[in-house]
Amino acid sequence: MMRGVLAALFVIAGGSGAAGDTVVSSPTPSPTPSAVPEIGRVTTSDRQSEPIGRTSRPTFVIDRAQIEAYGARTIADALVGVPGVELFHYGPFGAQVDYGIRGALSTQTLVLVDGMPITDPTTGTVLINQLSTIGVQRIEVVESGASTLYGSNASGGVINIITDVPRGLYLLGSTGSFGDRDLRVAAGTPYIGAAFERHVSIGDYPYPQFVYGPATIFPGAARYNTYGDMTAARISVNSGRFGAFQARLRVDLTATGIGVPGRLDFLTPNATQTTNDNDALLEIERDAPNSTLTLSLGGATHRLAYVDPSSTGENDTYTGRAQISLKDVLSLQRFDVVSGIDLARESGAFSFPANFSGTGSPPAITAAAQSQAALYLQAGYVPFAHSHIVAGVRAENDGGQGSVVDPAFGGVLQFGALRLAGNVAETFRVPTLQDLYFPGFANPNLVPERAQASDVTIATTGRRTVFSLGWFARSGSNFIVFDPVLNIPVNEQRAQTAGLAATANFTLPAGLSFSVGLTDLYQAINVVTGARLPRSPVGQAVLSLAHPFGTTRFEYGARWNAAGSSGDDGQNVPVLLRSYDSYATLDAYLRYKIAPNLIVSARGFNLTNQQYAPLFGYPAPGRSWNLELSTR
Repeated sequence: MMRGVLAALFVIAGGSGAAGDTVVSSPTPSPTPSAVPEIGRVTTSDRQSEPIGRTSRPTFVIDRAQIEAYGARTIADALVGVPGVELFHYGPFGAQVDYGIRGALSTQTLVLVDGMPITDPTTGTVLINQLSTIGVQRIEVVESGASTLYGSNASGGVINIITDVPRGLYLLGSTGSFGDRDLRVAAGTPYIGAAFERHVSIGDYPYPQFVYGPATIFPGAARYNTYGDMTAARISVNSGRFGAFQARLRVDLTATGIGVPGRLDFLTPNATQTTNDNDALLEIERDAPNSTLTLSLGGATHRLAYVDPSSTGENDTYTGRAQISLKDVLSLQRFDVVSGIDLARESGAFSFPANFSGTGSPPAITAAAQSQAALYLQAGYVPFAHSHIVAGVRAENDGGQGSVVDPAFGGVLQFGALRLAGNVAETFRVPTLQDLYFPGFANPNLVPERAQASDVTIATTGRRTVFSLGWFARSGSNFIVFDPVLNIPVNEQRAQTAGLAATANFTLPAGLSFSVGLTDLYQAINVVTGARLPRSPVGQAVLSLAHPFGTTRFEYGARWNAAGSSGDDGQNVPVLLRSYDSYATLDAYLRYKIAPNLIVSARGFNLTNQQYAPLFGYPAPGRSWNLELSTR
């Protein structure tokens, strides 16, 4: 039965900055009812294009100017500083990054490119630190349960990477700490364009002594085998409009190689990992006077090869995913209806050497596949100006995992400058192919996770200030966790999370903008054991100050980002004397226009040289810098 208590709270939402670290948030009404800028339109929150102030789901937007200001080369870089988004880095460029939203884990956060899932079907996650930002127009982050519209993996939220055809010629070259070098080229017309990136990094860096407990001490040393090597290309085609029809095509190709040094207590100095990711999307849209019908055909392949000559040899994973979606958006004077069908097929194969250590004797190759079919419907009604009430339902069948029917309700009510938004929804996540079929470490008896999510936000705005205050909660059962005794994933967790979120944006004199984001995850517990859930920082905060180019040749900004302990150290050390998984870092940039189309940029990261380990046994790099020359 759906549960969720809607309680009013306070949290601040950022407005749209031209550059810097400000993000657009859906709890934010526009200064005047009619003054919604174009960047204020989103496509992810309700699976249709709409003003950001109309959606009830908390939504943040990172635009292209923000990506370029901080020099975010990967999606993981671009998400730094977004309130409520949790990032856990295993090392420098290219290394894995665990991510989550408001206490939800990576497997409970769906990642899309142009609305099409790219989640690895074997792990249920995405290597976001190996996803380039070339050709990315903006990133939309929905921080609310969205299973009704998107199905499995969206129980905690959605990250949608939105691309566009590059215009004109764009060149970028940069160099920085740890042997980091980057070259980017993009060119295109309004109808066809291509982008290319070559990024390499030696990645080696020193780290200090870490004293976790009496028996857990890692002497200071240097981190080796941390190189990163990425080649990425994107081709985009937009047909323009032919009568009522419009089509777009996108093809992405990415090859990455990294060193995998391992945890400090289990080093793998010779281990390497290479990945090849390819995905494509063909979208055909037909406009009618009151409706838009969209057919989307998408496919993705992923190959990962992990090689450790001194241990298990080579382990390979091959996955593929294909999806067909048909969506219709009907818009009338006071009503709107989003309906559609999603059909998907995903498959995976695992290949192991003869000396692979596991339970029993696994075959050389194990393969599995799973299909999904879903129907969804969301109806909206406008009771009065600048308000919107929605109700939706999704019916999905996930092959051997059975069927689910998930409802959702939400709404926005605006009274002058005051805005109230809230949501309550059933969510779910089906086990991944790895959970079910990975030889020696799988459990074919797993059942889907089920949870109830709710959130409410109160916001108010003025001409130069934007404030909002919010509360969120999730409660679920059958959460899939790894049992260290049985060495398999099991359904055992009943979990509850609840927190407060606050953001504020101030427009200051002389073109400056200042923003604040606070997240207090005051509850994140395993109801069965009473223990706090791992990877769930109690508190997060981000403060940023930015000055865009405007009428001057200078652009500059700074961002202070702090996160409390994630509890990861306590999970690994029986007697913990000190924790290193909390941190506070300071990043800053200065950009100067040498000519209208030539910009030199200098950036510093972790300027306070904070020495911390966001995950136990994985020290983060210290202070670093980057110098860049680009055409924009």
